[in-house]
Amino acid sequence: MGSLSELEVHLAPKTLFKLFGIVPITDSIVMMWLVMAVMIIIALIIRIRLKYLPTGFQNFVEWSLGGLYDFMENVGGKEAKKHFVIFITFFLAILFSNWMGLILGPISEKLGFLRAPTSDLNSTIALALIAFVYFEVAAIKAHGFFGYLGHFFNFKALFQKGPMGLIDFFVGLLHIISELVRPVALSLRLFGNIFGGEIVLTVAFLMMKQVLPVPFMMLEFMTGLIQAFVFSTLFLTFTSLNTAHAEEEHH
Repeated sequence: MGSLSELEVHLAPKTLFKLFGIVPITDSIVMMWLVMAVMIIIALIIRIRLKYLPTGFQNFVEWSLGGLYDFMENVGGKEAKKHFVIFITFFLAILFSNWMGLILGPISEKLGFLRAPTSDLNSTIALALIAFVYFEVAAIKAHGFFGYLGHFFNFKALFQKGPMGLIDFFVGLLHIISELVRPVALSLRLFGNIFGGEIVLTVAFLMMKQVLPVPFMMLEFMTGLIQAFVFSTLFLTFTSLNTAHAEEEHH
């Protein structure tokens, strides 16, 4: 088995070069660019070969997207379907990131930078912040700026209920904490699961360099799929919760 220092070399983020001599470009950034390129190429191929009557792979893709589209309605109602584009973008970006790290893993020892982007906390924080901005903007659109702000600073309850309104006001302040915890939970959950899988696979490869640890890789393939689905579903849930209050008030 390799030493602890050898394990750290495999898992630690690496700066490959500096853009304009200032901005550090790490291995996870390069892998994310590769993921984006692969997704764009696949999308272009599917678009070119698109048929009016689906067959084969196109039929599978349409069936999968249709299933996810119906799933969104079950989770967040009919209004949730308007968020389908960003939902499927998160799902596919994270799924490709997780799986490409596994597929290219066996040759990462030679090239040194083929790791899953989602095993870098910086990448998962970036994804979580994008999700956070999206469901906050969606909430502002649903409530209006001051209406959404009043959800956290409920001065209206103080004037209408007097001392009893302090409870509603305090609950609103607690909502600020819960809102800020959401991106933290999204980023740490995804990072922890994928990075943990990277550790397991790295140790397995160091122990069995001549034998591919297939069971561990199959487990991580399933974990990558589940984590992509969990992140996307939590994003959809948070967005639906932020916009649901406005729909209830309208009713």
